[in-house]
Amino acid sequence: MEILSKLFGKIEYSEENIIRFDEGLIGIPDKKNFILIEKEDFKPFSYLQSVDDPSFILIVINPLMVEKDYRYDIHKGDMEALDIKDENDFSLLAIVIFAKRVEDITVNLRAPVLFNIHTKKALQVILLNDDYSAEEPLIRPISAASNTDGADIFKKG
Repeated sequence: MEILSKLFGKIEYSEENIIRFDEGLIGIPDKKNFILIEKEDFKPFSYLQSVDDPSFILIVINPLMVEKDYRYDIHKGDMEALDIKDENDFSLLAIVIFAKRVEDITVNLRAPVLFNIHTKKALQVILLNDDYSAEEPLIRPISAASNTDGADIFKKG
């Protein structure tokens, strides 16, 4: 199988590589089938390329790369819907929203993508805990108290 991606050109993939969102994504119900594309020169980010619409691509990141103590409380029904039995069955990805200024890039840590790594069934879930927003900054400023030279310095979450 192949698609002509707006970003990558011709991409060949197999049926077992398709990550399926039976309900689509939040606010985007018509996009249900994606492939995960990882490029060495783009790490720690990856791409979720829509198979349904080759011009639609999401940028994603492991939420632990943004928030090292990321806590996720996922509804039991969501885990059951994807046939997830333990932590070895799934992966979480957070959707990244890029901006012109790097300090304005945000990550949706409130509603990550949850997918079963064995079956490739996926859902965008809303966490039960409300520790995060849908627009968490990817890069957070160092507090003024710790910035002795007054420079505009940023550090990763």
